[in-house]
Parts: sequence; C-alpha cells; structure tokens
Amino acid sequence: MINIIVTIVTFPNGEVFFYCPDFRYNRHIVRKGEEMMLDERVFSERLKTDNQKTFLKMIEDYEKSIAPSMRAQGFKRINQKERTVIFSFGEMTFSRSRWKKGDTVRIPVDEKLGLEPRSRFSQELLYQITRLSNYMPYRKVVEVMELLKSIYITKNTVQHALDVAGQLLEDKADYDSLSADRSADRPSKIKARRLYIEGDGVWVKQSTPNKKGKSVELSHFVVHTGSKTGKRNILKDKFEVISTHYHQAKDKLLDLIMERFELTPETVIVTNSDGGKGYSPNLFKELVSGFRPKEHFHFWDAFHVNQAIKTQLRPFPSELTKQAFQALKNRDKSQLKLVLDTADSLIDSDEKLENFQRFRRQLLRNFKYTESPETFGLSTSGIGIMESQHRKITYRMKNRGMYWSKEGADTMSQTILLSHAGELRDLFFGEWRQSYQKIKDQESNLLGQFCDVQSSYKLPQLKRPNVKPKYGVSLTDERD
Repeated sequence: MINIIVTIVTFPNGEVFFYCPDFRYNRHIVRKGEEMMLDERVFSERLKTDNQKTFLKMIEDYEKSIAPSMRAQGFKRINQKERTVIFSFGEMTFSRSRWKKGDTVRIPVDEKLGLEPRSRFSQELLYQITRLSNYMPYRKVVEVMELLKSIYITKNTVQHALDVAGQLLEDKADYDSLSADRSADRPSKIKARRLYIEGDGVWVKQSTPNKKGKSVELSHFVVHTGSKTGKRNILKDKFEVISTHYHQAKDKLLDLIMERFELTPETVIVTNSDGGKGYSPNLFKELVSGFRPKEHFHFWDAFHVNQAIKTQLRPFPSELTKQAFQALKNRDKSQLKLVLDTADSLIDSDEKLENFQRFRRQLLRNFKYTESPETFGLSTSGIGIMESQHRKITYRMKNRGMYWSKEGADTMSQTILLSHAGELRDLFFGEWRQSYQKIKDQESNLLGQFCDVQSSYKLPQLKRPNVKPKYGVSLTDERD
C-alpha cells in the first residue's frame, strides 16, 4: 500500500484546491513519506481559471451598469456577439452587446477594454510585445511570452505589434504638427547655460537592397546639458532623435531644441562629430547659427581622429604615428603636415595614394577642430558620447544576421529610444491619442459640411450651339 501526500491550497475566496500527482497529467508520483513541493505551473493554471471567471463577471456587471445610460442617450440594443481577444493575462472569449442610434453603432465593452475593431490583441499586450522586441529578436519574444505568461503567439504577431507602433509614431508626428497651440500641455523649458549637440549615422543591413546600397543609415542626434559625474556618468536633460531620413532627423532636432530648451544670448553651444557626410563642422555651424549663442565650439571627435591616424599610418614605421600624435598634442600643424608628406612619399600604389591624400586633406583642413575641449575651459566629460549612445541601437539591430526594411528599421530604432527614455507607454496610451482623435473628427465634420455644400451646387450648362455631340454620347462623357 502506497501513501500519497496531498497538497491542500486555500484560495482567497475560500475555495479549497486538493492537488495529487498523477502520471496522466505528466506529474510525478510521491513516494511513501515524501513531502511534495507546490508545482507552480499547476497553481498558475488554477489562478488563470479564476482570472477568467473574474474577467467574465466584470464584463457581465459592466453590461448591466451601462445599459440604462445607453438607452438614456437614445441607443437601442441590436444584438450580442462573441469575441476572442488575447490580453496580457491570457486569451479570453466573451460576449458583449452592440448598440445603435441612427447610423452610429457602439460597443461599450470594447470601448471600456480599449479594443480596436477586428483586432485579436489588446493594446497592453501589443505594448508589452513591442517593449520586448526592443531587446531581443522576434522569435525570442515568442518564447518569452510562452514561458512567462503561457501566451502563445507567433513571429507574425510580433511583427504586427511593430506595425501598430509604426502607425502610432506617424499619428504622433501628425498630431504634433496639427496641435499648434498646446502651451498648457508642454513642460516648462530647460534653461541651458551650455547645450551639447552630437550627431552620427548608424548603418544596418537592409532586407531589400536598392540601387544605392545594401545598408540603410539611421541618422542619430543627441542633445544634453552636461554630464553628472559619479560611479557612472549620467547625461543631464538628455533627448535623442533618430530617423532613416537625414533631413527629417535634422528637422526633429531643431524642433526639439526649440520646444524643450530656453536658449539665451549667454548660452554656449558645444557640438561634436566624426566629420562624416552630413555631420561636418559647416553643418553644425549652420544648425547653431539660428540660435545665436554666446559662443559655439565644434570638435572633431577625438576617438575617431585617433582611430583614423592609427589606421592610415599603420603600414609605415611606428615613429611616424608617434610624431603625428605629438604634433596634435603640441598643436603644430606644420609638423603634422611634414609627417603626412613623409608617409605620402612612401606609398607605391595609386589607389592607396588617393585614399591617403583624401585623409590628409581632411585632417589638415579640420586641424583646428582637433583641439582639446579643456583648452577652452570645457570639461571632456559629456563630449564624445555618440558611440555609447549608439549601443542600445547596435546591440539590437546589428550583427547576428539581422536585416531590416527601411520602415522596419525606422520603427524599431524609434521605439528603442522611447523604451530607454520611459516614453513608449505614452505612445500607446497617452492622452494625445484622444486629442488626436478629436482633431480628426473635427476635420471629418468640416469635410462633410464642405461636401454637402458642393453637392447642392449645380454647374452651369455649357452652350455650344456649333458643336454637335456624337449620337448617344454627351459632351461631358467625351471630356471624361
């Protein structure tokens, strides 16, 4: 005779659950005298069942409470239909009423739950999927959702969540441009004694290569007011913009500075870049000129300058590299030119010579931007931060055989920035969505009024007595 120990679990509602291991449910048989640990998977399934009952009871109670209000507004209940939706707490099938008043049909339960028409997924679930996709590949998101929540989705579900996020990003940009007067909703501007601006491009592989190349560039700009020192330096008042379209990123940067910072004639602006295409000193000079700062200092990023010198002078004696760095340190442009001329004379290949001369011209032309910030009384902390700011993008979107469409790269990069800034949730659930819907409704009403006016207007009859239309065909049909 075998004694089996039974675990008794008492739920908050007073219900008692008896648990006994059995092979039929892939559980183990408890040996005689052996104490049994709680199988959290079984317990979780039980909780899920209770959650489903609680959810259905909530729907039923809300249906009863909202019915008098709907009738008072003149709506009439027309039918009741079932709907299956995957929420962040599991898949639920429930029934809800549809109400009609004239041409308007409303489903109060769907409105209460924030469900989009014909969508199988709740907004909260799509938000969580998008958040996870910012840190791991789509297939890993599927595995994590199954492991932690017992929610079964597919890779296409993750792609759908990113598509929804992409549409929300477009709507948010449209809303920002339409809402001209939102001064009450805007946060107070940051008074900036010093403003730091840096920009650089990130290249990721493209899934559908076009004629211009097999990669797509993400234009990335960072703005902040300095660095807070500690165990780990933190950028103060940091904002970022990114886009697959360079000019859009530049425009966003300008709008961001105007909306978030208060610049005065006493403000000093510091810019830093690697000097690549689209991030030249002249570009930043033009960008900053509109703000009329007290002073503008631009620096050629020290990391990229040192890396370029080491790379270009590697084939030559190491003494030339040491002399080049010494010339930079001593601010001796003539000595640097002498080192570069010496290296130039040692090149025996036309192709290598062309590449080296291009580097030589760039280094000598931008020599004045290679000075140390400390020369101007500025701290090096907070300058040259682009590579570290790139990491959250590159860790997710580069290597590991990843390819992106231009739209997908744009959406993923922007949602990554929102996730790290703690603003992704606002994209899905912010008050701006209700305000944007009101703006669209107003536009629809105005368009409807315009169409009504136009429909009542009749075009004057054209009188052309000398032109006889063909048999069976009118003049207007010929014009069409």
